[in-house]
Amino acid sequence: MLLADSPFSNRLNTNYTPSDPEIFEIRALLVDPTDELARMDAQIEAMVIALNQLKEQRELLKRPIDAHRALISSIRRVPEDVLREIFFFCLPSQHNALIDPAEAPLVLGYICRHWRTIAYSTPMLWSSIHIPSDIPPAIRPRLERAVETWLERSASCVLSISVCPPNNAPHLEHHPIIFQLLPVSRRLRSLELYGQLPLIRPLLQLGPDDFPLLKHLQLRASMANQPEDMNILNAPVLEDVSLGIYNSGDPLSYPLRWSLLTGLKLDSYFSGQGGLDAVGALEVLRRCPNLLRCELRISKGDPFGPSVDTSPIVLPQMHTLVFTGRCDFQKWISHLVVPQLRRLQIGLGDRRPEDTASRTRDSYMTAHIDPNHFTSSSLHDLLRSFPMISHLRLSPYSGFPHEPISLDDGFLALFYPPHNLCPTLTDMTILAPCADFSDTAVLAFVRARMTLPTPLKRFRVDFKRAPEVDIEPYLQPFIPNGLQVQLHYEHQTPVWKFDARNGLEPPKSLY
Repeated sequence: MLLADSPFSNRLNTNYTPSDPEIFEIRALLVDPTDELARMDAQIEAMVIALNQLKEQRELLKRPIDAHRALISSIRRVPEDVLREIFFFCLPSQHNALIDPAEAPLVLGYICRHWRTIAYSTPMLWSSIHIPSDIPPAIRPRLERAVETWLERSASCVLSISVCPPNNAPHLEHHPIIFQLLPVSRRLRSLELYGQLPLIRPLLQLGPDDFPLLKHLQLRASMANQPEDMNILNAPVLEDVSLGIYNSGDPLSYPLRWSLLTGLKLDSYFSGQGGLDAVGALEVLRRCPNLLRCELRISKGDPFGPSVDTSPIVLPQMHTLVFTGRCDFQKWISHLVVPQLRRLQIGLGDRRPEDTASRTRDSYMTAHIDPNHFTSSSLHDLLRSFPMISHLRLSPYSGFPHEPISLDDGFLALFYPPHNLCPTLTDMTILAPCADFSDTAVLAFVRARMTLPTPLKRFRVDFKRAPEVDIEPYLQPFIPNGLQVQLHYEHQTPVWKFDARNGLEPPKSLY
């Protein structure tokens, strides 16, 4: 009897409890189907055994087939010059090559003898190297041998090297790795040095003639105020410099060939009489007419104000300008002429990731401003000076020691007729606590900007207050036209949620 015709079909999958006679009947019904199930299980087991045997036979046949196919694979017939190009594309693009057997170029020597021969005989693959810090003393000789072999493989190629001597090495008067770099100094094109001055001094004290090809230098160190420790800064073709230096010297006294610089970052930290003030920062810009990008940290002195020297500072090619540190502006630098500026940053901001479209079109500009570095009038001066701003972010740094500036309703009104600040503005972000304008002012701002020839595309505000008026329904008509609005409030009343345990007394203690 098939179970499909079972008299208990209508009882299946229910809570029905059969009687004793029905239990005997059910057991009798299951005898033949249970035997059939056992036969099927036996057949399946036999088929699984047969399938496994067939898989083993297949693998035995497949291995020699794959081995023969490998002999005729396309990669074996790639010409050596093409293979070298492929190897070049395996190198890291964001940093120097690592001494890591799992990454190029080292990994290329572990594939096969043919690849190893090509990799080891291609000097350009070994033209960059990052030498890490904090190597245990027992491992240091192996690292030195690895660096020596690496530099030998680079032959006569120009070099890009970054090296971090150990931070805590009181037992070392000098670092052997630095001495390994001395013989190749004439091949250095890019050099990044981080560490204590005694460990890196032998390289810094080489003369300009020892760095005929050096174009990029990044240096982070505590420096004594000794001119010979700055010899490297006088390299004849040095054009991109990033210095993070703790010393008591004047950055303007550095022996840089200022007029050659296209990139400059000065993180000069205050120590005694050292550091960079506002007047010094302007003098740096004046000395570097060919700058493309510049970042200056102001570490001392008075705010930017009326300048003694108001002659124009013309930087015709500069596209990026950053001021950090004590960069307070009583008045914006009206005599700064930067017609190609595309990115301006004043202060650290809130240090949150940039969430606006920072890559704007060539004719537009991004400005990331900490308003706490400005007075109301100097902030207005800044915005008037750059009508090309398309992306504006006003975000105060939370650790700023002064009373934060307040951006009120009148500030928002400056961005539409009759004032029309930043006529090409499409993206604006204002973060608390400087956002002190009302919700109705936000609505008036958005409505006015949406009627301009260049309408607003994105507007974000973080308020440090609860909403005053619900303006979102009034903003909805602009959403189909591409406007994105994000209004974030604090101290909002939480949404009510039913709590079935509300009012219950807590369990009483037994003690």
